[in-house]
Amino acid sequence: MLRPVSHHLQELLHHHGALRPGHTVFRSGGHSDGWIEKGSVMRHPRVLEEVARWQAAQVREAFPAVTLLVGAPACGAVLATLVARELDVPVAYVLTDGDLRWHRMHEPEAGYGVVYIDDLICTGEGSRLVVDFLRTQGQEVLGVSAWVSRAALPVPLVTLLPASFETYVAAICPLCREGEAVQHVDVRE
Repeated sequence: MLRPVSHHLQELLHHHGALRPGHTVFRSGGHSDGWIEKGSVMRHPRVLEEVARWQAAQVREAFPAVTLLVGAPACGAVLATLVARELDVPVAYVLTDGDLRWHRMHEPEAGYGVVYIDDLICTGEGSRLVVDFLRTQGQEVLGVSAWVSRAALPVPLVTLLPASFETYVAAICPLCREGEAVQHVDVRE
């Protein structure tokens, strides 16, 4: 089932102009031969709903014990809500501006089987912080679900698509070594 989804998601990203090839420098300092502009999908509710259905099917298969989905505002909260609707489980939001904390709309008691929902994971730093927060809150973190991830995480991670572009440490970036001009700067994927 997941192979066809990967193919469809790749086509969808291409069709909506989300794939941005070219020498890229991320805010984190990493380099790449391209990046994904998630806004090209997020701004189309029906397209986003379709991706959320695919992600929900993957979560259902990979984490059948899930009892709560968690997202981080803004895009992750929207996506987590759509995925939760498909799975018919509650959703909560972790605020990440400053000290991590629950959004006041739902401060779940400890003991849920949680899956953190994200769209694109670049360095994994934000995801690791959320996972750590969830654990301090007494939640059982089953794993993370994302469209694409460039990073490994300390919990099971499922993605709809393998990374579309290569990622490089700035000091050994082959694009820099070859003299390729930077096309995209200060990118947050």
